[in-house]
Amino acid sequence: MKSGSFSDNVLAVFANDPFKSYNYKQVAAAMGVTDKASRSMVLSIMSDLARQGVILEDKKGKFRLNPSELQRLAPKSNYVTGTVDMKQTGKAYVITEETGEDIYISSANTGRALHGDKVKVFLFPRRPGRKLEGQIVEVLQRAKNTFVGTLQLSAKYAFFIPDNSSVAVDFFIPKENIGGAKNGEKVVVELTEWPEHARNPFGKVVKVLGKPGEHKVEMQSILVEFDFPLSFPKKQRRKQLPFRKKYLLRRLSHGAIFERFLPLLSTPKMPKISTMPFLYKSWIMATGRWVST
Repeated sequence: MKSGSFSDNVLAVFANDPFKSYNYKQVAAAMGVTDKASRSMVLSIMSDLARQGVILEDKKGKFRLNPSELQRLAPKSNYVTGTVDMKQTGKAYVITEETGEDIYISSANTGRALHGDKVKVFLFPRRPGRKLEGQIVEVLQRAKNTFVGTLQLSAKYAFFIPDNSSVAVDFFIPKENIGGAKNGEKVVVELTEWPEHARNPFGKVVKVLGKPGEHKVEMQSILVEFDFPLSFPKKQRRKQLPFRKKYLLRRLSHGAIFERFLPLLSTPKMPKISTMPFLYKSWIMATGRWVST
């Protein structure tokens, strides 16, 4: 066996299970190598790979693949794309049609993904009797960039706690991005960045709603959570919602009327029609606006 090919085979062991640590005996066994000379070669190659930073030593004599090498070395068949279903505990499931089942993601392996994001997942080798598991390695598309919640203010920065329990991480808000909000107020925050080695995403306050518990504030919070606008341009209201006040008042409790609002209000996360009467009532209460002709 040529040395180059032998090195590739050593690397393949780490690439096939990049989050597992191996000593040289385990690598040799995975390769089917049993003679002393070949096992010594495995040890030598692993030492070279460690010096190059391709593999990292977890503890004395045991190594795993450097995460930065994962995209380059792992087989393409080990990757799938899907949508994140984040749980309050921080764990998640990625829903995909590529595997025929949802992929379990532990809280340590969700990376910088948020609920609803489209992501790329590295699949772990299936363990006997366990669910299909993986690690999120890339966020391909954000489901949303604005969130509603409460601000916790300190002297030099703030943390934003989202209302939606599916957003299982708090946002770090630098002092210059607090936007005049006060401690404990309900605010709307825009996600600005999530640095690679940061535990929390960074954001900035784009709108201050007011004190939690106040009727208008809570109504506005609901609207923001469902991606409804808090106001409509006058011309747009007249063009797309040509209903008189009395007609709306009579029909507010009927879901069918809200099909007429879909061209204006539709989003990828549009609530079901059955929930819209309440949401439209919320919009009226929150904005103080009635649609008129």
